[in-house]
Amino acid sequence: METTVSDICVFMNEYASLTYAEKWDNPGLLLGHVEAPVHKIMVALDLMPEVAEQAIEEEVDLIITHHPYYFHLPSSLAVTDTKMEVTYELIKHDIAVYAAHTNLDAARGGVNDVLADRLGLNDVTEIPRKDCPEQGLARIGVLGEPMELKDFAAYVRDQLGAAHVTFAGGEEPVFKVAVVGGSGADFMDDAMAPERIRSLQAM
Repeated sequence: METTVSDICVFMNEYASLTYAEKWDNPGLLLGHVEAPVHKIMVALDLMPEVAEQAIEEEVDLIITHHPYYFHLPSSLAVTDTKMEVTYELIKHDIAVYAAHTNLDAARGGVNDVLADRLGLNDVTEIPRKDCPEQGLARIGVLGEPMELKDFAAYVRDQLGAAHVTFAGGEEPVFKVAVVGGSGADFMDDAMAPERIRSLQAM
């Protein structure tokens, strides 16, 4: 029995439920026929023209991205720009598109849990969300021992394989750390609460 786009959607939703997504987000199946067979899948951060070209060349059936190609559906399907050109080419080649964004960030074992694990955080807990009480998005944990901020920044850079990091803060050592994929702006108040320690963004 062939695996279909619908089968992949069910699997993805079981791992990272669409109900975990932020209200402004648009994860899920964005393009394609639910009953189309799937033999080859491509994974990408963003659906760039180069990604679409490679998918066509390699005869991919489904592209799974982190960032949704559309946050808001277009009012017209006319091919008038690069974004619609990509859509048109994917439709012509029967390539489906699925996005797992903030729902994957929030999921247990998802992006934010991976970040916490890569940083070696202990006693990791979730920051609750009012609009999704069953699953928090950001994570908070503690380091094995306090670190100076500049040393922690270098540690984050090395653990995440980043080219560089941008950080700001005082002279207090870093011990309790909040992590969240993306900008994390909506969680700034939680990160800056008295019991929180630092906000640091890896670039």
